[in-house]
Amino acid sequence: MTAKEQESSADRDPYKVNSLILCPGVQPVDGKIMWEPRHSLWNGGMLIAAIALGPSYFSWSALAVFASLSAVTLCAGHSVGFHRRLIHRSFQCSKPLERMLVWAGALVGMGGPFWTIRTHDTRDWA
Repeated sequence: MTAKEQESSADRDPYKVNSLILCPGVQPVDGKIMWEPRHSLWNGGMLIAAIALGPSYFSWSALAVFASLSAVTLCAGHSVGFHRRLIHRSFQCSKPLERMLVWAGALVGMGGPFWTIRTHDTRDWA
């Protein structure tokens, strides 16, 4: 099989991960896990604010909007746009559709496309 055929075959692999190469020679087993206090403080602060302020702002219509937008952003954006399209390239679509799905995925608020790919790679390496 020629290099061109192997490359073409790899592009169709539904389990292929489009990894980021941040530094040449980086090995998945090297390094150590570190705690980042600023992320813990940010997430903890958001949790405390939600618990303290959430009940005073609750309404059934707001819950319905939350459920609808979560379905669009989590399912279409994060799962389909980020994971299936950007990471695995498991389907083909037009560039405008890809950008719309990735944009919806970014609305989830977990991080952008590069963060998602990096996190996926880290999970696979672990």
